[in-house]
Amino acid sequence: MQDNSKNITKNNFLLALPYLKQERSQKFFGIVLTLCALAFFGLFAIKPTISTVLKLQKELSDNQFVLNQLQTKIKNLTGLKKQYADLESDLPFVINAITTQPDVSILFAQIQSIGQQSNIAIKELQSFEVEVLRNNSSASKNYYSYSFTIVGVGSFENISKFLQILTNMERIVNIDTFSIDNAVSQNDGSLEFNIKGLAFFKK
Repeated sequence: MQDNSKNITKNNFLLALPYLKQERSQKFFGIVLTLCALAFFGLFAIKPTISTVLKLQKELSDNQFVLNQLQTKIKNLTGLKKQYADLESDLPFVINAITTQPDVSILFAQIQSIGQQSNIAIKELQSFEVEVLRNNSSASKNYYSYSFTIVGVGSFENISKFLQILTNMERIVNIDTFSIDNAVSQNDGSLEFNIKGLAFFKK
């Protein structure tokens, strides 16, 4: 009796096995389809996010590069500001050495003042063509000049003093020629001198 019941159970199990296999296959197939659907729709959902993340990373990298460049510029400007502060006290001397305009009248006033300091009688002051007014002046020149002449009368010591102060004045002048002779109109042994020089300015 027991053998019959075992056989019946075994036969029923074997009969049900194909149905069990079919149900298992359906569940597995359903799981696979679900995973595929999740992967497919997840890709479309995640792709914009990934694209946004990559774009943000690139922007972050670019911004970091710009930040580094700005920090370098700030550092350089700070250094230049310090250098300018160190040189600021010397700027008036530089500006007075080479003016931005011919300033002929100012130069002649300075020469007259030097003549008074040196006890020199200035008989004649004359300026010639200012170089910047010429049409053929080179555009690449960093400075311009004009010629001037000084004719004066005084003792040898006073003339020497006049020349020393003139060549050491703040404004840069170049003496091209210098001549000295006995003053014809003076009977006190005074000497007459003639100076031809150049005065410079930067346009």
